[in-house]
Amino acid sequence: MKWKFPLINFSLFEFVRRAFKGGRISFKGMFLLPVYCLQIIPTFPLAFLQFLIFGQRIRKTCITKDPVFIIGHYRSGTTLLQKLMVSDKRFGYLNYYDSLFPNTNLLFGRRMQPVFQRVLTIFKVKNPFFYDNLLLLSDPDEEDDYLMNKGSAFSAYWGFIFPRRWSEWLNGSPQFTDPQYFKGWKREYLYTIKYLTYRNNGKQLILKNPPNTERVKVLLEMFPKAKFIYIYRNPYYLYYSIRNMWKRAILKYYSVQNISDEELDKIVFEHFIYLTDRYANDKLLIPEGNLVEISYEALKADPFGAIRKIYSQINLPDFGSTMDDLKKQLKAEKDYRNFQYHFSGETIKKIEGKWGEYILLWKYDVNG
Repeated sequence: MKWKFPLINFSLFEFVRRAFKGGRISFKGMFLLPVYCLQIIPTFPLAFLQFLIFGQRIRKTCITKDPVFIIGHYRSGTTLLQKLMVSDKRFGYLNYYDSLFPNTNLLFGRRMQPVFQRVLTIFKVKNPFFYDNLLLLSDPDEEDDYLMNKGSAFSAYWGFIFPRRWSEWLNGSPQFTDPQYFKGWKREYLYTIKYLTYRNNGKQLILKNPPNTERVKVLLEMFPKAKFIYIYRNPYYLYYSIRNMWKRAILKYYSVQNISDEELDKIVFEHFIYLTDRYANDKLLIPEGNLVEISYEALKADPFGAIRKIYSQINLPDFGSTMDDLKKQLKAEKDYRNFQYHFSGETIKKIEGKWGEYILLWKYDVNG
């Protein structure tokens, strides 16, 4: 992939460049895109100050234990799995506050996070990606979301902002074929991992980031001893959940382009195939004992058994030491309700036509 503009990882420049390359902007997007840019401009001085104070410390941070990467397609249960895993206080992670305020979080996070959380709670601000859930700034978030909020060139989530370019920007391989981009991504991602290690006082990180599902090979190049947890879900339910994510969150609040239902179906079906097949090809590179696969349904049915299996198969610290914290987290999750989906015969045939091989591979049916 050849870039028409020089690749300069500067947030405001990047928003402008993507706007020129992204294609037709919707009426709503004409207002939303300037808002994105205006969010960045006031943080310039503070971002520079944060860099001056903490940049050198972050670069010198040592990663003593390679991360644990939770991978799998969007809406497959990656968030629930990570929330249960990081209830173990021996691990660190990226939270929503870090992601929402990437340019000032080290400067003001300790004092401002409780203040913002109080405001969100008073006004009952909900997380648009999850059904009826209040937004908790301490909950886990994703590295590509963090990079997106920085206006970084190296986030797959530009494909959410500009869904008409999803096949180039949400899918990583077209950009990774550009040596300049690939080198820049590795540099930026390593800096992000060092930042998170510094932010979490040197703890081993447990990270969930669906775009990493296609990055197994490069992640192993960077972190040869990394461990991977792959989670998958019944494709019939996954289809409805992905569409719901796009309709209720991405297209409603973040995208600057409109797409038709037919175009959305194309994204849902083809991006799933892309991520799943890339993972299937590259998982053979993961050293024995560093990969565990689990289904969302198994996690929901027996969370203790599922987490115990993960600890055992990839040799994480003593599971017994975290059982009390896991119980507390499970109690906090008990009120979460999944969306209810109404299956139609036409949609079922469409899902089976597109994802039939995965339904057979994982032995699912429409009843779960």
